[in-house]
Amino acid sequence: MTTVTRRGILAVGIGVGLLIAGVVVALVLGEALDITPFPARPAATPDGDIPLAWLARMLLALTLAWIVIGMFASRTSLIRRPGAAAARASWIGATRPWRARESTLGMLPLDRWLLLLVPGALLGATRAVQTSFSAPLHLLVVLLGWIAFAVVLRVVLGSRSPWPVLAAVAGVVVLRSALTLLALSFAGPGGSEGAFWSDPLLRGLYIALAVALYVWMLVAAVWAFTSSPRRRRVDAG
Repeated sequence: MTTVTRRGILAVGIGVGLLIAGVVVALVLGEALDITPFPARPAATPDGDIPLAWLARMLLALTLAWIVIGMFASRTSLIRRPGAAAARASWIGATRPWRARESTLGMLPLDRWLLLLVPGALLGATRAVQTSFSAPLHLLVVLLGWIAFAVVLRVVLGSRSPWPVLAAVAGVVVLRSALTLLALSFAGPGGSEGAFWSDPLLRGLYIALAVALYVWMLVAAVWAFTSSPRRRRVDAG
């Protein structure tokens, strides 16, 4: 059995384990902790918040486009397009973190910037829709946190390239944002309680996936880091 196959089986096993852990959290702690995808939720309205729901759908479409480009860029002529390498790196980093270093080799400066900026912008936009644009301080903290993460990562890793770890984390951020945008697309943050969050099955599924993705983000980051040997090349960072 090849190393890649063993790693793939291990990743699937970890993913299934995390999903089971998420289901346990959803069933045991979901109601007690009142875990919801909508911080600072406005009061629910009969028809929901339709404009924000449509905004969530548009953001979800863009997010899915980024994911699809990342999935198929290397197999098509898309790989030569600006940003395609960044989308590919984020997809591989999120799904196969042991190949994160390989996916970031030879990236142009523009793709590296997009690998940092696109997930950060998506994260900020998702939070803005979640809070109905009514919590600018929360949005500022989220964006500054993303920037601080990138800066600290660069400083802490020293001679190691930060891009494999960043690709893994950015990829999971994209998947996590897609999950939240899917929930918000039902009726927006104002109508989500009636359209989405009051359904026990949807609520439990959301919590299970959210918990699994949060933990997988840590696993993927560590995996990408340990799969990246220390290098002396100056242009690696």
